[in-house]
Amino acid sequence: MGDLVVRRLTNPTDDEIERASALLTEAFRSVTEDTFGASMTGGNPDLDQPFHRAHLRAGAIGGELWVAGFGPTDISAVAVWFGPGSALLATEEQRAAGYNEVRSRFTPELERWWSEYFEPRSAQWIEACLGKGTAHKSWNLNLLATSVDHHHKGLATALLRTVDTRASSDGTMMYLETTTDANIKFYKNRGFVVRGDISIIGSGGEVTFTCLSKP
Repeated sequence: MGDLVVRRLTNPTDDEIERASALLTEAFRSVTEDTFGASMTGGNPDLDQPFHRAHLRAGAIGGELWVAGFGPTDISAVAVWFGPGSALLATEEQRAAGYNEVRSRFTPELERWWSEYFEPRSAQWIEACLGKGTAHKSWNLNLLATSVDHHHKGLATALLRTVDTRASSDGTMMYLETTTDANIKFYKNRGFVVRGDISIIGSGGEVTFTCLSKP
C-alpha cells in the first residue's frame, strides 16, 4: 500500500469519473443497502451509476471534487464540497453535465416525488436547522464515501480536512446531512454538532436525515 494521496479533480477524466462513480454505487447501494438511494432512483438500479456520474461532474463544475487513495492515481474515497455562494445543480452548466439526462429517465411518479416532496421538504428543513440564508453562506459537504475495502484508514478524515482547515481559519460554517448512526458518530468525533433531523419517505422506505454543522 502506498502513501495516502489527496487530490482535487478540477477537470476529471472519463476514467476518473467512472472509477469514482463505481465506488459510490458500491458504497451507497450494493453493500450498505441504502434505502434512500432506492428512493432517489425510484428503485431503478440502472440509474444508480449515471446518477453518481452526474453528481460528480456537477461537483467538479460548481464546487470541489476531491479524491483520496494510496498512490498518485488511486481513488479509494470521494468527496464533493460546495462553497459559500454555490450549490449542487444551481447552474445549467452543472445540470447539463449528465443530470438533465438522468432526470429525463424518471417515471412521472418519481418526478413528482422529487419536485413536489423531496426537494421542497429538504430545503425547508435545512433552513429550519441552520437559519434563513445560512446554508448559502456555508460550506456544504454534499457527498463523502469510502471504498468498502478501505474503511478506518483515514481517507474520509483527510477529505474533510481539505475544507475544514480553510473554513476554520475564516470562521465559515460547514454542514452536511447523513442517514446513519455510524456517520453521525464519525462527524461528531470530528467536531460537528447535530442541528436537527427529519423523516423522508420514498419508494425505498422511510429514512431519517440528520443535519450536522461545524462550528
